[in-house]
Amino acid sequence: MVLISHQFVLLSLPEPSIGGLTLGSIAVAMFFVMSGYLVTESWYHDPHLVRFAMRRFLRIWPALAVATLVVALACAAITSLPLHDYLGRDLRRFVSFNLQLRPIYALPGVFTNASASPALSAVNGSWWTIPVEAKCYAYVAILGALGMRRRLFTLLALVAVAAMYVRTLPGHPMANSFDNLCYFYSAFFFIGVCARQFPLEIRRYRWLLLCAGVTCVVFGVLKQQAQVVAWAAMSPFTLWLGAKSTPGLRSAARFGDLSYGIYLYAYFVQQLTVHVWPATSTYIATTAIAMAGTVLLGWCSWHVVEAPALALKRHLRRWFPDAAP
Repeated sequence: MVLISHQFVLLSLPEPSIGGLTLGSIAVAMFFVMSGYLVTESWYHDPHLVRFAMRRFLRIWPALAVATLVVALACAAITSLPLHDYLGRDLRRFVSFNLQLRPIYALPGVFTNASASPALSAVNGSWWTIPVEAKCYAYVAILGALGMRRRLFTLLALVAVAAMYVRTLPGHPMANSFDNLCYFYSAFFFIGVCARQFPLEIRRYRWLLLCAGVTCVVFGVLKQQAQVVAWAAMSPFTLWLGAKSTPGLRSAARFGDLSYGIYLYAYFVQQLTVHVWPATSTYIATTAIAMAGTVLLGWCSWHVVEAPALALKRHLRRWFPDAAP
């Protein structure tokens, strides 16, 4: 969904939206809901602070490190600068900062003839969500270390959602800021966290919650507040759909879990497709080529990097045993 959405941007085409929400923004919101639920489940499965941190590290960092190096080396072949100029301070900064989960989006002499727009000169435009996700992991770790107190989680989630709404109101000084965008998606993460925290309560009061959700959706539509509609409708839909065992989708990962690899490489492959084959710069052609190349790299990322890294999780209890009573 994000790839499809970004293709409009990279071709300088108007991006379709529903109430101000694009397909990509909907996908990112759904991802953060799922992530909040599943990461909290990971904590419940093994509530050990160091092992939790190592599981998150093994899931994100090895594939990110390889993708950073792959993109940096691949761009050496397409940069407009002499090679010795390309292999300089800016390249080292790109690698160093991305490995620290502080994304740098441009490489020297790469895609610079496209536009002055940062989005059209970026090689990894999707990676802005990585530090947001990492901070959400840290929140779960801190709250888990405090005992995963339900009231504390509930208060934090309500504050996050309320602040998200206030900061997106027209006229608010932070309404269109990047920080607010990060805050917006963090709220979705905490909705997923609360869904995992209160499964019995959600079942018990599902009709009351449904009425509250419908009320929020109607309010959001009448007041033209797409953000309210997003968290009131997309969050429960994502959780409901994720709990289903849908024929066909059950076997979607039979070739491997390609989602993270697709996320890491999609933007670069899309940029490359648009600039290397300008004759095919139609939406359908470039999307099809980019999709094929991205899925292939996602498959390689899973089987060569991610799966071997995640296999190390089986050793975590031996490396980081529980403290003696």
